[in-house]
Amino acid sequence: MISLWIGCIGLPGLWAQPVCAQSSGADATVGPGWITTRDDAFSSRFRRWLTSEPDRDYPGGLSLAAAIGRPGVPLLWEMLRAEKSNVTRRDALLAAAILAGGPAEDERLYGWLSQQKAIKEERTMAALAIALGPPRMRAIPNFWSRSLGPTKSPVEILAIAVRLAAARVPDSAIGAPTLLSDEPGLAGATAFAGLPVRNAIWNRRWNLRDPVAHADLFWRGALLHAARLETDNRPVASQLLTRARAIANLPGQEYAAARRAAALLQARRGDVRVVGARPERELLEVLVSRPEAARKLRKWLGPTPQPRDDRPQRLAVAYVLSRDPAEVVADRQQWSRDPRVSSHVAVALAWRLLGEESPKIEDVGMGETGSGGVPEWFFVRWAAGLPADAMRCEDLALTAVAELAAAGRLPRTAARQALEEALWRWDSHPGRGLYDAERVYVRDLLLVGSDEGGQYVPAIRTEDRYRPTGIGHARKFFEIAVAVYEHFSQPRLPLPPQYRLR
Repeated sequence: MISLWIGCIGLPGLWAQPVCAQSSGADATVGPGWITTRDDAFSSRFRRWLTSEPDRDYPGGLSLAAAIGRPGVPLLWEMLRAEKSNVTRRDALLAAAILAGGPAEDERLYGWLSQQKAIKEERTMAALAIALGPPRMRAIPNFWSRSLGPTKSPVEILAIAVRLAAARVPDSAIGAPTLLSDEPGLAGATAFAGLPVRNAIWNRRWNLRDPVAHADLFWRGALLHAARLETDNRPVASQLLTRARAIANLPGQEYAAARRAAALLQARRGDVRVVGARPERELLEVLVSRPEAARKLRKWLGPTPQPRDDRPQRLAVAYVLSRDPAEVVADRQQWSRDPRVSSHVAVALAWRLLGEESPKIEDVGMGETGSGGVPEWFFVRWAAGLPADAMRCEDLALTAVAELAAAGRLPRTAARQALEEALWRWDSHPGRGLYDAERVYVRDLLLVGSDEGGQYVPAIRTEDRYRPTGIGHARKFFEIAVAVYEHFSQPRLPLPPQYRLR
């Protein structure tokens, strides 16, 4: 209820009172609290933004659907069923319905996809939203047959999108079709989902000496899947780490995304060391995305950003993870003077202290240290069991957490979770490296070959971009697909478990 109300702030004229769902079933009966086509304020806004050519605003319509959440599901599915022939409108309404319903409405979605009338654009849009969205906690029965439909030979873009979606669904290997082609996008999506890849295809695609066009799409898929695994007991695990080291040394901007994928795997396995010059910020961010890796690379992390670090927040959090809390406190006069990182450092430090049984730091007052301009210092003192006055900061949710803590009404475990979620909202959480890399991978397989998605790789000639077949690259489908991608590129709660700090 609270999250729904907060999410809809800034939509004037739409909210006379909070809306809440009365049932948790995937096919809940419409009743009090659910929004239907009788609710003019919502239905007219969705019609204008999602289905009206002159007033179309896909980002606005998708954001509204996500903000309303499940109460808006009946309305959006009613509108989808009423739209009989216009494929573009159906794609937009389907995307909005998936964003509103989330994983709780998967049974409704896949029940609808089970109908043979669902066409390739709609199936691809559904798979794209699943691939970019939150990980599913439960298996989806008959995932492959319901996703791909009745055709025995799905078009290339659909086959790739469904494999990317499979990476977010437990037990998706059950019933997975055999990979017969070494087409780079299809093979890469298969590896990304952790599905079997024939040895002949695997070995051919790992040619680093003379790579063929788009070979890096396969490398990235295999490396990112391995980076998601806490432990990797597969026979190829050591081989992948060796490949990651080799890719890390490939020169040129062409392989920048592959180098980041390799760095993510190296960080996960602790296979990092200080050698040579400090890497560029974007690569260093992922190399230190795990606490154990940050500690090994602490020489490259400091209390103040380096001049070329134009977005230093993630490295600031990694700096906290690389040192004992007492060292971070001792450095407070350096990091507290930079408003770009001070709040992030304080929150990350408090998170560290809350994870210790008997945290101890120097009893430093706020006004005398130069840290008085860091309201989040309250959490550091509170976590260490020191006297702390209630504070107010720009983050309203964090201010509410502080008030509960000051009143003695906040368990330490709940406080630690809230602080980690603040880092996620602020885009400084170390888990964002893997999160971003996965979504950029989906983007590069499905979107950049289109006219609309070409904006992400303007330096690459159109004919050199990867473009799966099946949906014309100039189709309006991609305008909606890009809006879906942009929506999921923003950090949103809840924080998925696989990206949490450990």
